[in-house]
Amino acid sequence: MTIHVDAEYFSQRIMCPREDKKECLPIIRQLLELAYAAQTYGLLAMDAMVQDRNRFPDMFLRKAVGLTVEIADTERIGKVLYNLILSSKYVAKHHFLKDVLIAETMLAVSQGDDLDYVFAHLIPSYFGMEYAAAAEEVYRVYKQTRIREDDSESEA
Repeated sequence: MTIHVDAEYFSQRIMCPREDKKECLPIIRQLLELAYAAQTYGLLAMDAMVQDRNRFPDMFLRKAVGLTVEIADTERIGKVLYNLILSSKYVAKHHFLKDVLIAETMLAVSQGDDLDYVFAHLIPSYFGMEYAAAAEEVYRVYKQTRIREDDSESEA
């Protein structure tokens, strides 16, 4: 995928304090739920989930899911999402990080990427070396919970 983003602008906007990165961790959990629903039940399941605005209040997340469902071309999805990100006038840099996490996850889902790679490596890489472990931990906890739930369902 070729999205042309000024590297200096991107690197300045993606950097944020540890506290702001911590505020982005809950979105990883939501992205995990959506990505696994899409992988297991298809993209329409993911779209149905984000209709619950109480559970998924983030407007950019809902837009990204809608684009992923409606547009088959990953490059076009990426162009629209990054145009939205870059044209937004956010005050807090953690919003930029959060939206990049959403965009990258939706792009990975649309391409059918391996979710272990996405959530164990790609998404944590946006948090930097000093905080990647916290993002990885969200994934490990989610995956362990899914394994227990799947085991319980298979025993029933």
